[in-house]
Amino acid sequence: MQYCNTGFIPVKYADRLVALCCTLIFIGFTCSRAMVSIGMIGMVAVAVFSNHPKTLFDNFFKRNELWVLSLFFWIVFVSGLYSEDKNDWLNWVRIKLPYLFLPLAFAGIKKLSDRTFVAVLYVFIGTFFVSTTVILFNYYQDYRHITESFLRGNALAIPYSHIRYSLMLAFSFFGCLYLLRQRMYLFSSAEKYLQIFCAAFVFVALHILSVRSGLLALYLGLCFMVVHFLIAEKKWLWGVLLMAAIALLPYLAYQFIPSLHNKINYMRYDLGEYKKGEINNKSDAMRLASMKVGIDIWKEHILLGAGAGDLKNECAKFYERDYPSVSPENRRLPHNQFVWMLATTGIAGLLIFLFAFFYPFVLTGLHKQWIAVVFYLSLFSSFFTEHSLEEQMGTGFYLIFLLLLLNRFQHDA
Repeated sequence: MQYCNTGFIPVKYADRLVALCCTLIFIGFTCSRAMVSIGMIGMVAVAVFSNHPKTLFDNFFKRNELWVLSLFFWIVFVSGLYSEDKNDWLNWVRIKLPYLFLPLAFAGIKKLSDRTFVAVLYVFIGTFFVSTTVILFNYYQDYRHITESFLRGNALAIPYSHIRYSLMLAFSFFGCLYLLRQRMYLFSSAEKYLQIFCAAFVFVALHILSVRSGLLALYLGLCFMVVHFLIAEKKWLWGVLLMAAIALLPYLAYQFIPSLHNKINYMRYDLGEYKKGEINNKSDAMRLASMKVGIDIWKEHILLGAGAGDLKNECAKFYERDYPSVSPENRRLPHNQFVWMLATTGIAGLLIFLFAFFYPFVLTGLHKQWIAVVFYLSLFSSFFTEHSLEEQMGTGFYLIFLLLLLNRFQHDA
């Protein structure tokens, strides 16, 4: 579906400006929250100034997969009706604003050209390649001390949330594979060697960083690709061999990558401490305690939750009751996206959340594209151990790539 351009920005320039906005957002993911916001605002401005307002809103409301994303905003907004802490509620509302404006922006953006789409993927891959190179260089500078610190539950210094960063890094790996499989290049086919190198680098880097959410996303995606290959090609021997390799690789990584080895050993120790009731300053133990606190909050507010504005206050109350030994700075909000929704908006909010999350994937044909399946697997798997969408970077990653994938594939549906 191509949209008429009746605004101030010609179509050919709108394409480039979208790519520029994506560049700002991707770089912002690694170094600047402000840059992420500027990129998002720029995306909206491109849509507004390249379309007649009536055309823009007509397209938005005609495309269910776009306006349904606004439900992420509305379930939090409505919870303000029964939240006592309006200041905290307004903070969560602010974080959810992209769910209103970015889908509206993409309602006015025509299908990006193949060249622009490749350029956008290259920028994403390149940004995380450079950022991860810097992280690994810093690790090398103090290798022994940092490696030993993994045994105490520490991690490499990673921009913002290490979980969200690792999910984006894992997706950059699949971005490389997508370009390779589709034979998509900016200038020449020689770029395939660069794509292979970047994919190999990211694969190794994810194991060195040792963030479990990123590794889970990586291996879930690889397993899906092998199953997809088996169904499409019917080469059963190759499929069995590839699955065996995928099963063997984590074991080899544990044996030969010290950071991952120490991370897994600490995880075992941490879970043992949780069973003993030793929670404070224990990474996984505090995460599990936060989930229990979230479930306890939901049990008192089953239908509508406690309200987004009152989540922190409710958590503090239950920590004081059940985990008084956990110091205030370690009293985390629920580290589980589903539990977060139950605690803040109840069973009603969780059902709306799941509907809004899966609708664009299932009912638009997006589920037929393997890169989209990998993207959803990565995010959905993280929901069990992280409130992945309750922060600017997670929201930005989810929305930008979902909308880019819809822009690329649904126009052809």
